[in-house]
Amino acid sequence: SSGINAEYGQDLEPGTTEEVSSRCPNESIYILNCKDCTVNINNRTAKISAENCTNVTIRVKLSPLTSFCEILNSDTVHLHLEEGVSISTMMVDQADNITIHVVNSQEQLEKVWWHKVSNVQVECGGVYHLLDKVEGHNKIQIFQHVCKPLPDGTFSKEPVLRENGYPTTEAEKVAHDAIQREYERKMAEMLLKEIKLEKKK
Repeated sequence: SSGINAEYGQDLEPGTTEEVSSRCPNESIYILNCKDCTVNINNRTAKISAENCTNVTIRVKLSPLTSFCEILNSDTVHLHLEEGVSISTMMVDQADNITIHVVNSQEQLEKVWWHKVSNVQVECGGVYHLLDKVEGHNKIQIFQHVCKPLPDGTFSKEPVLRENGYPTTEAEKVAHDAIQREYERKMAEMLLKEIKLEKKK
């Protein structure tokens, strides 16, 4: 039925492979407490979440409806996004040794957010890009950062700001502030025109 969240992993035996299919596209897949196993997600889901996993391989064959995937409180997770699978928001929080395997990083990953992590990397065509190393920070794992794939296969990296409680980047904040100022200017112009019309009456 619609809106049910499936949970996988508590009963998996180490060394096994689990074939997972959601009952409907808006069902989320939660992979919990898995260890030493492989999980293949074979159809479309709402989102994908892996938590408290160790030495787990996750293979995704179709893009989630929300284009969201997260790995939380885990160690040694290999996430394979098959060709054509795209993730707009990839979140890695309090996790170590996470590898995201893609065919084309720019087409398959829009943003990767991370917080309190070590050794988070993207593998594309046999080339590994370590994400959680940013110049100027000796202890990057205590900061929250976001990276975006570039056409040359590398990644841009920016620290994340908190604007009214929501995560954003400096560039996004500047763009948002500019839009807000333009909106306020137009509203002021409209108000001034209304005042002038009232005076003419």
